[in-house]
Amino acid sequence: MSTRKKKKKTYQFNNLLILLVIISSCFLIYHILLLGPIEPKIRYFLIAVIICINFFFFLYKRNKPKRIAIFLMIFFILLNIIGCYSINKVYRIIDSIHKNRVVYSSSLIAMKDSKIENIDDVTKLKIGMIDDTLSVDNYMIAQEIIEENHLDHDNEMISYHDLLTMLNDLYQGKIDTMFISSNYNAMFQNTEGFENINNDVKVILEKDKTINKENNTLSVLADSSHLKPFSILLMGVDSEKDGLKKNAYANGDGLILLTFNPQTLNVTMMSIPRDTYVPISCRDNVKNKLTHAGWFGTDCMVETIEQVFDIEINYYVKVNFKGVVSIVDHLGGVTVDVPKRLCTDDSNRQGQVCIEKGIQTLNGEQALVLARNRYDLKLGDIDRGYNQQLLIRGLLNEVTNIRNVNTLLDLLETVSNNLDTNLTTEEILSFYNIFKDILASREYQSNSNNFINIMQLKLSGVNQKLYFENLKSNLWCYLLKEDSVKYVSHEMKVNLGFEKAEMEKTFNFSPS
Repeated sequence: MSTRKKKKKTYQFNNLLILLVIISSCFLIYHILLLGPIEPKIRYFLIAVIICINFFFFLYKRNKPKRIAIFLMIFFILLNIIGCYSINKVYRIIDSIHKNRVVYSSSLIAMKDSKIENIDDVTKLKIGMIDDTLSVDNYMIAQEIIEENHLDHDNEMISYHDLLTMLNDLYQGKIDTMFISSNYNAMFQNTEGFENINNDVKVILEKDKTINKENNTLSVLADSSHLKPFSILLMGVDSEKDGLKKNAYANGDGLILLTFNPQTLNVTMMSIPRDTYVPISCRDNVKNKLTHAGWFGTDCMVETIEQVFDIEINYYVKVNFKGVVSIVDHLGGVTVDVPKRLCTDDSNRQGQVCIEKGIQTLNGEQALVLARNRYDLKLGDIDRGYNQQLLIRGLLNEVTNIRNVNTLLDLLETVSNNLDTNLTTEEILSFYNIFKDILASREYQSNSNNFINIMQLKLSGVNQKLYFENLKSNLWCYLLKEDSVKYVSHEMKVNLGFEKAEMEKTFNFSPS
């Protein structure tokens, strides 16, 4: 081979390496920019270094390349690829927590003993459907099923304003079939009279629909240089399966409203009983159990709680109870002071799991007992809310003690599978600054278990049976005391910076 041809091949190879250096560097810079609010000075410094290295290699290509230069370019390309992979892995996990697309599902159901076996049998029947035109699974998908199968041609469509009334009519034989969210078992299994709904009814037809989630919440975490106080509503989802791939209603088994002040590291935490009797915002403010608001979607639940406590809820987080098992096990357990001996079904609702009274490290299944059980507690759902708060405290302590990167990534992946939120990816990344300040604080260095001041707010009320016209029966409800609502509302507003704390002034005088 002639010297000229060798030079030409060397020149082409050198150009190829430079091109790969530039392309891989651009991808790495893009991924570094994805990290948003995390260490901006360090990220910009790294980007500047990458650009300088690219500039050096570009100038050097004019000279005769040496082996060491070729080796450095190949090494730099590999380094860029590894950097892209690592950042992309972390970002992908965090990004999956915020689910941009939600899968909704609607079912046409009938009673188990009905002669209706498939969609072809649905003719000359009475079909019930809710009148909530904004509900994707209870109404929109149902309309599509009706049109696709021409169900409105020879069937009588009966409109309902209330899901319980419609379900009760199905049980009473007043209608033959009805459209409802495919999550009906999780929605109604804790409702008196429908505890065995999964065995009482059968699915005639089911349809899924994927839609883009709308986020209307005003971000308070966007400006990472000054994180403002914010509120978060934690909603428990008692799903039968691990994960939250489909839309799941917060059935009220766990409702905890938190406010967090990043400047003072103060947290207020309040559990809201599922049976709280309040005006439901999306149902013309007609009073009902709070858990029923969840049947009409997350927005209805959030707006109802905002209305009751006069607090704007900035963010919501749905947590799958069954996913708690995986989260706790990934952490190696959680240390909690269990208030009393408790027993309940395992995560598959089969074998029984018990936990003893006292300070102990619970595994995933045991932690689920603490979060779920209410029947063995004196105050039922009230005490269960306090136990869930104990579990959250324990989980916070365990998370802040993580030092292994792989453990953290495994935990994030588990969390992302079992959690849904309206927090954007950038907003989730903003929490890095909060935890960075916490870990650097003197309070954390001196006492890592009590670095955050958590104020537990307790709602006062009375349990009372009320008559429900739609069910023709009396149900237990929790009636809130007005002064209690005002008190917790004030304390949350103080932590959010909207109201000033009231100073209690006392004066003791003794003439002796």
